[in-house]
Amino acid sequence: MDPTPERLVLQPGGLPAGSTCQSIASNPESAVSAGLRANDLACRPNNLAFRNMMSELGFAMAPSAFYPARTTGLGGFALTLEANLTSINADKTVDNPDGTKTQYWHLGTRGKTDANTKSFQARNDEPSSLLQLYTLKARKGLPLGFEVAGALGFMANTTMWVMGGDVRWALMEGFRAGAFGLLPDISVGAGVRTMAGNPKFYLTTLGLDVRASKPINIADSGTLTPGLGYQRLIIFADSNVVDLTPNVDALRECGYSGPNPDTGAPLCSNKLSNGSDNNGDFNNNVSFDKVRIHRHRALASLNYRYEIVYVGSQFAIDITEPGDENPNIVGGRQWTLSLEAGTHF
Repeated sequence: MDPTPERLVLQPGGLPAGSTCQSIASNPESAVSAGLRANDLACRPNNLAFRNMMSELGFAMAPSAFYPARTTGLGGFALTLEANLTSINADKTVDNPDGTKTQYWHLGTRGKTDANTKSFQARNDEPSSLLQLYTLKARKGLPLGFEVAGALGFMANTTMWVMGGDVRWALMEGFRAGAFGLLPDISVGAGVRTMAGNPKFYLTTLGLDVRASKPINIADSGTLTPGLGYQRLIIFADSNVVDLTPNVDALRECGYSGPNPDTGAPLCSNKLSNGSDNNGDFNNNVSFDKVRIHRHRALASLNYRYEIVYVGSQFAIDITEPGDENPNIVGGRQWTLSLEAGTHF
């Protein structure tokens, strides 16, 4: 399930029959023989497919806001292992401007290796419908009802790591008796997660949340805490330079001998039959459009603590369809099931 944005390609218009922009890059003479310029037949990034994949991937790595509204307390500390299972629209397609359709998870993830050649296949025929993120999380209470947390996670079946931190403030902290003691605990918080392990894009998520929970003591042996919450999720994805023809070496095809001292353009020793430089593949190095996605999530949780042992579960889901607020998002609502276990002392 490693993302492969270099496969999210749109073909240019005017290609010779039976050709693709990838075949032109590996054999630019085929364009010359058709009376065309290879530079005019470069691959184009499929920004719609990239946008939808980043939206769903960002949902999966977002701050979970998985904690009761009451903090650990000034002297408290919690160390837990969290497992998040997130649904994705694995078979969804986008309608491209040229009339074609793209299954962005099929083309945009690496898939299995070929049993004979040991190389990766051209598309992922069976993308998983669930993304798995396993995170080690530490929470520490501070004075005045504040709490900070740090998180480090790994996304299964990928090479990607997720890291970040949270800060929150429990507004009702300290009220344990009297009329205010009957009210639920309320907290507001913010969390940031960023992804590492894929050099082709940068992905960061920001979550702003408000939560309410109420601890229930059970026969003096433990505490059961149900909770509800809301999170405003903002996803930021920025593309690095991506080579849409990774099997073609632009420097080698060009016979690169350095930059032009006047223009900075590459100087090529290899020429095409029409006398022009064989530099068309440089046009296949592109960046996708920036992605900015806003989503609303509802949170429902149930935690249980017995002495220093702590376990819990949470369910998060889109409140509205992602496409209602974000243009060109075609996938439906996503959900995340979170499970947590650890120590609390």
